[in-house]
Amino acid sequence: MSDIDEGGAHGGAWKIALADLMTVLMVLFLVLWLISIVDPKDRQAFVNAMQGQPPIGAEIEDEKLFTPQVDLIDLQMKPPVSREELQKALQEVNPKDVQIEETDDYVKITLFSDSFFESGRATINDATREQLEKLGETLAGRDQTITITGYTDTLPINNLIFPSNWELSAARAATVARTFIDMGLTASQVTIAGKADNDPVAENDTPYGRSLNRRVIIYVDKRPEKSANSAVPNGVPTGNPFKAGRVP
Repeated sequence: MSDIDEGGAHGGAWKIALADLMTVLMVLFLVLWLISIVDPKDRQAFVNAMQGQPPIGAEIEDEKLFTPQVDLIDLQMKPPVSREELQKALQEVNPKDVQIEETDDYVKITLFSDSFFESGRATINDATREQLEKLGETLAGRDQTITITGYTDTLPINNLIFPSNWELSAARAATVARTFIDMGLTASQVTIAGKADNDPVAENDTPYGRSLNRRVIIYVDKRPEKSANSAVPNGVPTGNPFKAGRVP
């Protein structure tokens, strides 16, 4: 009886050893199969990690972290906008409704309000919205400051939205500014102001004269933003109204 027990016990041991061997072989084949389907770059990264080496491209990524982002932005900046580019952006606008002038320091764009805004409102007309957006796209991506000033005629306004022409002129300038920012300009580039019926360019005693005074003027500084303190004429405000909270 003891011989049978010893033989039975001895005879079962090989099964356990065989099972262990099969398990090891299965794991080995599984690892080999996984290695065969892994991308060579990932495989090399795994090997390097096991050897304590940095992953491939780690040094490049570290260099990217220390690359000054300002330099990259400067390289992507478009050159200062030209009068021709602005005229192309506004080519579908009636020439009587827009005026573009250029000096050595800035480009001045005058938008006569009747074509861009409803009377007594600061909402852009649907008919000219696309042209204003094209103008914003043309100005975007450039290292230039933009100063936008709204003007009105002398006819008084008093409603729940605009208690006076001051609010109306500032709101129209802000609407143009927000349109430009939506098209890619940064808020730090843009300054707005409302001057109500000040600085008229025509007499206010005729409908035509008042229509000329209802306008939004955009000054585009031709010098880079970093070096331009202010190239716009005296009396036109500078600074960032978005940070100062002056946008209505």
